[in-house]
Amino acid sequence: MNKDVLKSLGELLINNPLMSLFAPNPNNHPPVIYKYRNWKDEHHKNLLKKKELFMAPPSWLNDPFDCRIYENHLKFVNTPELKEKYISESLLKNAEYLQENHITELRARKILSERLSDTLHYQVRAEVIAQEIDDKHIGITCFSEKWNSMLMWSHYANNHEGYCIGFDEKRLRYSQLFEKTKRVEYSNKYPELDPMNKNKKSDELKYFYKSEDWKYENEIRAMNLFFDYETLEPNRVVTLDDKYIKEVILGLNTPEEHRTEIINVAKEKGIEVWQTIKADFEFKIERYKL
Repeated sequence: MNKDVLKSLGELLINNPLMSLFAPNPNNHPPVIYKYRNWKDEHHKNLLKKKELFMAPPSWLNDPFDCRIYENHLKFVNTPELKEKYISESLLKNAEYLQENHITELRARKILSERLSDTLHYQVRAEVIAQEIDDKHIGITCFSEKWNSMLMWSHYANNHEGYCIGFDEKRLRYSQLFEKTKRVEYSNKYPELDPMNKNKKSDELKYFYKSEDWKYENEIRAMNLFFDYETLEPNRVVTLDDKYIKEVILGLNTPEEHRTEIINVAKEKGIEVWQTIKADFEFKIERYKL
């Protein structure tokens, strides 16, 4: 089934009232999710002007732990018995690869045994390889449930001089533009991933789990996988339709020249525009519609 058919199916699902009967926690999704942008950055500007959404590799994210939660070989592959089990399971899992590359099981077993003789070195090597694979084949884009976070206006919208785009969450979720969309979980407990017990939860912990220090972002994350080996670089740009954008919000300090540009682009596309203001006698941002 091609992407155009999937996209059309997504539109049908959005407009079908019966879908609420099958959706898990239908009220758990916010109607609008937000992305803070810097109008001085040409790529950020193109999100509104050209509807181009960039899917970043994990190395571009500002949290050094983001998508860098690795399988713990030091803990779960640390005895001769566990190493033997790990080797046997690895050979079984990669049997097709070994056959295609004319690598005998005996040779593969010897290589793995030698590498696992130094578990720390094996752990470091595994992390480096995982990092390279993720940076090449994973694309991430981040949204927030909040439009009025003073910290995010500062960090991601050029110190309140940029703008914020509000997206129709349900439409994006059913768009088939992303492999997975999920709310990020926050915790101060670092997760332990067992390399011999991989499952769906392991991947979710790796890509949708962050320290509580980032909880203020209230992040909803979309992820894509790129495995087109015919091209050296994946196409990380997702092109949206105007209907995915519900509103645009101007920062407290957006320069007049940028305000005019943003308002003109939004009005031309029929998108609501809001202006942020400081609340009276409170550390709080409010807004009004232009």
